[in-house]
Amino acid sequence: MKQWLDTWDAAEWAPDEGLPEPPREFYVGSISIRMLRELAGVSRRQISERKSASDTPGYQRAHEVERSNKIARYISYGYPLSTSAGLRPEDHADLIHPGWLPSSIIVNIISPGEKRRRAGKSVKLAENDAISVQSKAGLSYLEIPEVGSSGLEPLEIIDGQHRIFSVDSLDDVDENYEVPVVFFNGLTQAWQAYLFWVINVEPKKINPSLAFDLYPELRSQSWLERGEGIKIYQEHRAQEITEALWRSESSVWRDRIELFGGRVEGHVSNAAFIRTLMATFVRRWGADHRIGGLFGSVDREGKERVLRWNRAQQIAFLITIWNEVAIAVKTSRDAWAIACRDSYGGLSVEQKRKINPHDLDAAFAGPYTLLGTDQGVRAVCYVFNAFFQASYSEVGLEEWESDNEAGNATSDVDVEACIKSLRSQKSIFSFVSSLASSLVQSGFDWRTSAEPGLKMGSQESALRQASYRGSSGYKLLQDNLIRHLKSAKNNLVRNSANDVAEMVGVK
Repeated sequence: MKQWLDTWDAAEWAPDEGLPEPPREFYVGSISIRMLRELAGVSRRQISERKSASDTPGYQRAHEVERSNKIARYISYGYPLSTSAGLRPEDHADLIHPGWLPSSIIVNIISPGEKRRRAGKSVKLAENDAISVQSKAGLSYLEIPEVGSSGLEPLEIIDGQHRIFSVDSLDDVDENYEVPVVFFNGLTQAWQAYLFWVINVEPKKINPSLAFDLYPELRSQSWLERGEGIKIYQEHRAQEITEALWRSESSVWRDRIELFGGRVEGHVSNAAFIRTLMATFVRRWGADHRIGGLFGSVDREGKERVLRWNRAQQIAFLITIWNEVAIAVKTSRDAWAIACRDSYGGLSVEQKRKINPHDLDAAFAGPYTLLGTDQGVRAVCYVFNAFFQASYSEVGLEEWESDNEAGNATSDVDVEACIKSLRSQKSIFSFVSSLASSLVQSGFDWRTSAEPGLKMGSQESALRQASYRGSSGYKLLQDNLIRHLKSAKNNLVRNSANDVAEMVGVK
């Protein structure tokens, strides 16, 4: 099928961004859904195998098993039995109807020699594993290879994965059940992301934030940034994460983020937390900011890359880093921590209950610690986001994959499962703990300028802590932390600090 207009010739193609001039045609055909399942996706494992703890790559994009199961029941019995799992088809033959799937599934044929990342590794499609398009008598045919050994399927799904993966739950669908398919040939991942966006997001079919889990490449598309797409995603995602941190029983920020405009010492506003996430973890890498966001896009080895963590993983990571900071503060015997605790002791019971509803350490959650201010929250998030990018390969960030099949979910159960999974990632978790300790147990002063003991100390200390107030305090606190961590005892923390300092120009 040829689709090309003369107006498109005026486009400015951007090969460096993965958007070269695309193919001027695509193909429309049909194929057995079982064969399509074998050829497409990123894993041929069955559901039971995917749930097991193995090193085999999982899905590239989050897959909701419940949704695929519902489609499988629809294929077998049609509607309304597809929505009535409690009804036995053998008892309700009058409700059995055709389970047609007339809308096209959209896939891309991967070119031989092309690479895709699977479980943190780059996998290349071998020549003898690739699908080719052959023409004969004015018709086009797919030449399909035998099951190959590349570890990379020759087709990748652009739209329709839940229909394809429904086969995993079907025992009664034979090779005669075909589905219509649109085949693109050699489409770059950036063009695939564009296509996914215009099909699913631009018509407002799905939440823009959800789109960035379903197709992670969207997080790094500059054409979206020139519009409002990236900003929409950032705001949605930052809001979701902030609310999860406020809600989760595992979070040290539970009930300490003011969602409704209140102002409490030691608490941070909803708006401030969202702005912090958008300035750190949830943003693109680009010319204006050498350090991108772990949940947006990062620059690795001179190339923009997306870390394929879903929402539950992102929330779990933030909960974990803040919990480790709180633990490190609780065991800190630094002078600043002792001063915060002593000053907190002079408050009334009612004041303590309002400020610190879950009785956390006063040096972490009291009214006199920067860790409970907008500036402190921004600084901690900035350091963890930047330092983990500096040590991206050393700690193996891409190796952490969620075992949760409904990876888009943000329920407490999903997040708890990801927290447990993250703690088992020794390299990542060890660096989280080391960085947390280096932040609060190495002599850096985390007191606010309101801490009563400052008045009895040196004027230099009082002036320094006062300088962290206001809009200028954000960057000053971040820069001073980087300088301080360049002398950290932990080698990886120290090396990361030096790398970050060079990237952002901190002397």
